[in-house]
Amino acid sequence: MKWAFVITLLVLAVLTAPVGWYFAQTLSRTDDAQKIAALEEQLAVQAQKSKDLTIDLNALASRVTLLEETGVAEPVIQSFADPTEERTDSLADSFAQVVLIADRREVNKGLSNSGSSYLKKLFGLPRPDLSEACQSMTNPLLKDLVKTESVGPIRVTMIEPAILSLRQVFRNVKIFEPELYARINTAGSLCVRHIRGRAGSVSTHAYGLSVDLNIDGKLDTLGDGKTQLGLILLADFFNKEGWYWGASFGREDSMHFQVSKEKINQWLRQGLIRTK
Repeated sequence: MKWAFVITLLVLAVLTAPVGWYFAQTLSRTDDAQKIAALEEQLAVQAQKSKDLTIDLNALASRVTLLEETGVAEPVIQSFADPTEERTDSLADSFAQVVLIADRREVNKGLSNSGSSYLKKLFGLPRPDLSEACQSMTNPLLKDLVKTESVGPIRVTMIEPAILSLRQVFRNVKIFEPELYARINTAGSLCVRHIRGRAGSVSTHAYGLSVDLNIDGKLDTLGDGKTQLGLILLADFFNKEGWYWGASFGREDSMHFQVSKEKINQWLRQGLIRTK
């Protein structure tokens, strides 16, 4: 009987050994999976930190490049800033300061002015009875594209492709220049009328293709060759998105940003807008 009991125990040990081995391996795999998951989580955290650092470095590089390309350094700000404004050493506190625009006729790199004759050839007039007062859009090619929406720091009325493009501009500004983004204001967008004093010319504002901007609600002085430092910084973001800066007009209008010929032609190829 004693030997029978011993033999029974041995048989049970042999039979249950694979089961025990299976559970041991399962526990081991579970432990390994948990370790792998923990490592993956740590890698994800490090990757996000690396991404955040890259964004910060790009923002700093962008700020330095903009200042170098425009020639706006601290001495220029001090020389041409509005004497009534308080001066500080912080770039953020200088966004509204008025400075000279270096080489303003060359600021629209690779872009062309979408002027009155070009737009009339493409679309016709925005409405047949233009006056000096802002009116509604009646042009059948454009009127259904006119929307009023938020594009980040401001609200605008423009044609839809311009709104989408402008929203991307401000998305980039928010990432790279968050302090500037918070201080952007607008002096208007869509205004269907002819240019005051020039009944034969129609502004890009009349087509829903331009917007006037300023910093802290302080309007730029038309035609003085100067502008707010914040607008100089914004101009590079607009240029990369295919917008033309009014600083290079014969009569400088640096608060004015409009969609370039190149951008409009891109929209035509994409079928986002139609011509007459």
